[in-house]
Amino acid sequence: MARIVLRPLRVALFDLLLPAAFGALSVQGFAPYNHAAVAWLCMAGLVALWWRSGARRGAWRGFVFGLGLFGAGLHWPFVSIHYYGNAPVPLAVVLVCLLAAYLSLFPMLAGALAGAMRRLPRTAWALVFVPASWLLSELLRGWFMTGFPWLSLGYVLVDTPLTDLAPLGGVYFLGACVMAAAGALLLLLAGSVTGRLVSVMLIALTPVFLWWVPPAIDWTAPSGEPLRTAIIQGNFPQAVKWDRNWFQPTLDRYRRLTRQVDADLVVWPEVAVPTVARNVPDYLQAVSAAAHAKDQTVLVGVMTQHGDSDAYYNSVLALGAGSGRFDKRHLVPFGEYFPLPDFAKRWLDQLDMPYSNLGRGADHQEPIRTDDTELGLSICFEDAFGREVRRALPAADVLVNVTNDAWFIGTVAAAQHLEISRLRALEAGRPLLRAANTGISAVIGPTGRVLKRSNQLEIAILEATVQPRSGVTPYVRFGNTPVWFAALLLTALGLAWGRRRRNI
Repeated sequence: MARIVLRPLRVALFDLLLPAAFGALSVQGFAPYNHAAVAWLCMAGLVALWWRSGARRGAWRGFVFGLGLFGAGLHWPFVSIHYYGNAPVPLAVVLVCLLAAYLSLFPMLAGALAGAMRRLPRTAWALVFVPASWLLSELLRGWFMTGFPWLSLGYVLVDTPLTDLAPLGGVYFLGACVMAAAGALLLLLAGSVTGRLVSVMLIALTPVFLWWVPPAIDWTAPSGEPLRTAIIQGNFPQAVKWDRNWFQPTLDRYRRLTRQVDADLVVWPEVAVPTVARNVPDYLQAVSAAAHAKDQTVLVGVMTQHGDSDAYYNSVLALGAGSGRFDKRHLVPFGEYFPLPDFAKRWLDQLDMPYSNLGRGADHQEPIRTDDTELGLSICFEDAFGREVRRALPAADVLVNVTNDAWFIGTVAAAQHLEISRLRALEAGRPLLRAANTGISAVIGPTGRVLKRSNQLEIAILEATVQPRSGVTPYVRFGNTPVWFAALLLTALGLAWGRRRRNI
């Protein structure tokens, strides 16, 4: 009788409450909270839930963990969908829940793989094969259907000494390290004598390994003369950004703020000029002439069209002393293009929900240059993809990201996005200039440290002198290829080993 009563309680605790709680609490490891230890403990809790789970139960617990993680950490798309996309509240809630459910399929995969390998020796399972399963799931999440790698686990280490590992293997490698550390903690508490000894040795040797690994800044070297830079934060809320009554004030504000700075490079945010470039040729020519007079390059975010094409591109133009144009390559699904049939788009028209289908920039584009410095551009959430930023490397000496996070004002999205930019700078060993319409704009050093930043919802100018850098980190040289290889090889080995032990 007691077993009949306790079983539902056990299921509710271990299959629902604990995995959801661990997922939701792990958000504390990301910006703006930055409690890496909390995320580590939560991941150890998740590995403990997988400790004796089969593939089916491990998958379920991973899925519920994902619902907690993405439900708590990615609630902010509701703001853009409802307040700016005009979706009714019920529909906006459903869409956000569907996004969380979709992303939860990837920790579900990690749980299924961990369960399928549960017969392996506990030490190898916790320290090698579970991290490999997690690594594979995150790599797939960042690639499948163009990818959505937001809240990848490695970001929780951005303010810890372990960030010196970022130039070695990128954010996914850092995430695998967190999972290995979670496994080590679990072995200390519940492992065999051998498992505990191995965990103690790993913990003791970690400082030695970190001492041996070159610091992030040592992978690259100064290149050329320091660059005087200025980031212009115009601060136009999304509610007025495309309002015709605000169009001329927008142009005037950016031009006025730019006149106030004496810098080699001035960066405006994403679509700072809220129209198509061909509609304002006189304005752009005037900005370019003023910049030429000061031997200055101004990077202007604006929509463009190519020749007689009807397609619009989210672009950055270099005016003044610089040259070049960058068109956004990695578009936001359901934001900048809708992978839906025509009948679904007609349904959105009936709901009065605006949507767009922007043109996709070419994979290989001529770089933007200013004097002797080559700039590696990314627009909006393109910098969430290390592989996208890496395309400009090692040629680029300075990285630049322009964005408009006003879509999610009042949420944690801007802080999370800044954290992502910091890791891109670390992976590349280069400074990164981040211009955001309503904030957070920032100057980030090659070690990922924020040198200057703005507050949100303020008009701001960030001036700083940055040192361009050249050189090749291991991540820039090899990208995600080594971690893909390791994830696939170890997962295949673990599954084969587990099947063999089951048949013995």
